[in-house]
Amino acid sequence: MNDDDSRTPWDRRPGESTRAYESFRRFRDLGPLRSLDQLVDEDAGIRHGTLREWSRRLDWKDRAAAWDDEAHRLEDLSRLEELRAMHGRHQRAGRLAMGKALAALQNVDAADIPPYAAARLLELGARLERDTLVVSVESLQGVAPAPIEDPWEAIARELDGVPGT
Repeated sequence: MNDDDSRTPWDRRPGESTRAYESFRRFRDLGPLRSLDQLVDEDAGIRHGTLREWSRRLDWKDRAAAWDDEAHRLEDLSRLEELRAMHGRHQRAGRLAMGKALAALQNVDAADIPPYAAARLLELGARLERDTLVVSVESLQGVAPAPIEDPWEAIARELDGVPGT
Protein backbone atom coordinates (compact mmCIF):
# COMPACT_ATOMS: atom_id res chain seq x y z
CA MET A 1 0.00 0.00 0.00
CA ASN A 2 1.16 3.56 -0.66
CA ASP A 3 2.36 6.03 1.93
CA ASP A 4 -0.26 8.57 2.96
CA ASP A 5 1.57 11.31 1.02
CA SER A 6 1.48 9.44 -2.29
CA ARG A 7 -1.98 7.90 -1.99
CA THR A 8 -4.55 9.03 -4.54
CA PRO A 9 -8.26 9.24 -3.70
CA TRP A 10 -9.01 6.16 -5.81
CA ASP A 11 -6.44 3.98 -4.03
CA ARG A 12 -7.57 1.44 -1.47
CA ARG A 13 -8.22 3.05 1.90
CA PRO A 14 -6.89 1.71 5.19
CA GLY A 15 -9.42 -0.72 6.57
CA GLU A 16 -11.27 -1.03 3.23
CA SER A 17 -12.02 -4.69 2.62
CA THR A 18 -10.99 -6.36 -0.62
CA ARG A 19 -14.64 -6.86 -1.52
CA ALA A 20 -15.53 -3.22 -0.84
CA TYR A 21 -12.52 -1.99 -2.81
CA GLU A 22 -13.29 -4.22 -5.78
CA SER A 23 -16.87 -2.91 -5.72
CA PHE A 24 -15.55 0.67 -5.60
CA ARG A 25 -13.30 -0.02 -8.59
CA ARG A 26 -16.26 -1.38 -10.55
CA PHE A 27 -18.26 1.72 -9.52
CA ARG A 28 -15.39 4.06 -10.45
CA ASP A 29 -14.95 2.44 -13.86
CA LEU A 30 -18.62 2.87 -14.78
CA GLY A 31 -17.90 6.47 -15.79
CA PRO A 32 -19.72 9.73 -15.09
CA LEU A 33 -23.21 8.18 -15.37
CA ARG A 34 -22.40 5.59 -12.71
CA SER A 35 -24.90 4.48 -10.08
CA LEU A 36 -24.93 1.94 -7.30
CA ASP A 37 -27.84 0.15 -8.97
CA GLN A 38 -25.43 -0.96 -11.72
CA LEU A 39 -23.39 -2.89 -9.14
CA VAL A 40 -26.12 -4.81 -7.34
CA ASP A 41 -25.48 -8.55 -7.69
CA GLU A 42 -27.80 -10.49 -5.40
CA ASP A 43 -26.29 -13.80 -6.50
CA ALA A 44 -22.83 -12.66 -5.35
CA GLY A 45 -24.30 -11.27 -2.13
CA ILE A 46 -23.72 -7.63 -3.10
CA ARG A 47 -26.93 -5.90 -2.09
CA HIS A 48 -27.93 -2.28 -2.54
CA GLY A 49 -27.84 -1.60 1.19
CA THR A 50 -24.27 -2.89 1.48
CA LEU A 51 -23.17 -0.82 -1.51
CA ARG A 52 -24.90 2.27 -0.12
CA GLU A 53 -23.10 1.82 3.24
CA TRP A 54 -19.69 1.30 1.60
CA SER A 55 -20.27 4.26 -0.70
CA ARG A 56 -21.18 6.56 2.19
CA ARG A 57 -18.50 5.38 4.60
CA LEU A 58 -15.69 5.18 2.01
CA ASP A 59 -16.61 8.33 0.07
CA TRP A 60 -17.07 6.62 -3.30
CA LYS A 61 -18.70 9.61 -4.99
CA ASP A 62 -15.79 12.01 -4.35
CA ARG A 63 -13.17 9.34 -5.02
CA ALA A 64 -14.77 8.46 -8.36
CA ALA A 65 -15.02 12.16 -9.25
CA ALA A 66 -11.30 12.55 -8.51
CA TRP A 67 -10.66 9.58 -10.82
CA ASP A 68 -12.70 11.26 -13.57
CA ASP A 69 -10.79 14.53 -13.08
CA GLU A 70 -7.44 12.75 -13.37
CA ALA A 71 -8.56 10.87 -16.48
CA HIS A 72 -9.64 14.15 -18.08
CA ARG A 73 -6.36 15.81 -17.11
CA LEU A 74 -4.39 13.00 -18.75
CA GLU A 75 -6.57 13.18 -21.86
CA ASP A 76 -5.98 16.94 -22.04
CA LEU A 77 -2.20 16.44 -21.77
CA SER A 78 -2.30 13.85 -24.53
CA ARG A 79 -4.41 16.14 -26.73
CA LEU A 80 -1.98 19.02 -26.13
CA GLU A 81 0.96 16.87 -27.20
CA GLU A 82 -0.94 15.86 -30.35
CA LEU A 83 -1.67 19.52 -31.11
CA ARG A 84 1.98 20.43 -30.65
CA ALA A 85 3.04 17.63 -32.98
CA MET A 86 0.45 18.69 -35.56
CA HIS A 87 1.62 22.30 -35.32
CA GLY A 88 5.20 21.19 -35.97
CA ARG A 89 4.15 19.13 -39.00
CA HIS A 90 2.20 22.10 -40.36
CA GLN A 91 5.17 24.41 -39.85
CA ARG A 92 7.47 22.04 -41.74
CA ALA A 93 4.93 21.61 -44.55
CA GLY A 94 4.45 25.37 -44.79
CA ARG A 95 8.18 26.00 -45.03
CA LEU A 96 8.54 23.30 -47.67
CA ALA A 97 5.62 24.70 -49.69
CA MET A 98 7.05 28.22 -49.46
CA GLY A 99 10.47 27.01 -50.59
CA LYS A 100 9.01 25.16 -53.57
CA ALA A 101 6.86 28.14 -54.53
CA LEU A 102 9.80 30.56 -54.29
CA ALA A 103 11.99 28.25 -56.38
CA ALA A 104 9.25 27.96 -59.01
CA LEU A 105 8.72 31.74 -59.09
CA GLN A 106 12.44 32.32 -59.62
CA ASN A 107 12.26 30.19 -62.77
CA VAL A 108 9.34 32.13 -64.25
CA ASP A 109 10.06 35.00 -66.55
CA ALA A 110 8.07 38.11 -65.58
CA ALA A 111 6.89 38.45 -69.17
CA ASP A 112 5.25 35.00 -68.93
CA ILE A 113 3.05 35.98 -65.98
CA PRO A 114 -0.41 37.16 -67.11
CA PRO A 115 -1.43 40.56 -65.69
CA TYR A 116 -4.23 39.11 -63.53
CA ALA A 117 -1.79 36.59 -61.98
CA ALA A 118 0.84 39.31 -61.42
CA ALA A 119 -1.77 41.45 -59.65
CA ARG A 120 -2.82 38.46 -57.49
CA LEU A 121 0.82 37.68 -56.61
CA LEU A 122 1.34 41.31 -55.61
CA GLU A 123 -1.78 41.24 -53.43
CA LEU A 124 -0.82 37.95 -51.74
CA GLY A 125 2.79 39.06 -51.21
CA ALA A 126 1.73 42.38 -49.69
CA ARG A 127 -0.78 40.65 -47.39
CA LEU A 128 1.81 38.08 -46.28
CA GLU A 129 4.38 40.77 -45.56
CA ARG A 130 1.85 42.95 -43.70
CA ASP A 131 0.47 40.06 -41.63
CA THR A 132 3.97 38.92 -40.73
CA LEU A 133 4.99 42.39 -39.59
CA VAL A 134 1.79 42.97 -37.61
CA VAL A 135 2.09 39.67 -35.77
CA SER A 136 5.77 40.28 -35.02
CA VAL A 137 5.15 43.77 -33.58
CA GLU A 138 2.23 42.56 -31.47
CA SER A 139 4.23 39.60 -30.24
CA LEU A 140 7.16 41.83 -29.30
CA GLN A 141 4.82 44.13 -27.38
CA GLY A 142 3.28 41.19 -25.56
CA VAL A 143 -0.14 42.01 -26.99
CA ALA A 144 -2.36 39.17 -28.10
CA PRO A 145 -2.53 39.37 -31.88
CA ALA A 146 -5.83 39.60 -33.69
CA PRO A 147 -6.97 36.23 -34.98
CA ILE A 148 -5.38 35.51 -38.33
CA GLU A 149 -7.07 33.36 -40.89
CA ASP A 150 -5.68 29.85 -41.21
CA PRO A 151 -3.36 30.00 -44.24
CA TRP A 152 -4.33 26.49 -45.32
CA GLU A 153 -7.99 27.54 -45.47
CA ALA A 154 -7.04 30.59 -47.54
CA ILE A 155 -5.00 28.47 -49.96
CA ALA A 156 -7.83 25.96 -50.34
CA ARG A 157 -10.33 28.76 -50.97
CA GLU A 158 -8.00 30.35 -53.54
CA LEU A 159 -7.61 27.03 -55.33
CA ASP A 160 -11.38 26.59 -55.39
CA GLY A 161 -11.81 30.12 -56.76
CA VAL A 162 -13.88 31.26 -53.76
CA PRO A 163 -13.33 34.93 -52.88
CA GLY A 164 -11.66 35.71 -49.53
CA THR A 165 -13.32 37.32 -46.55
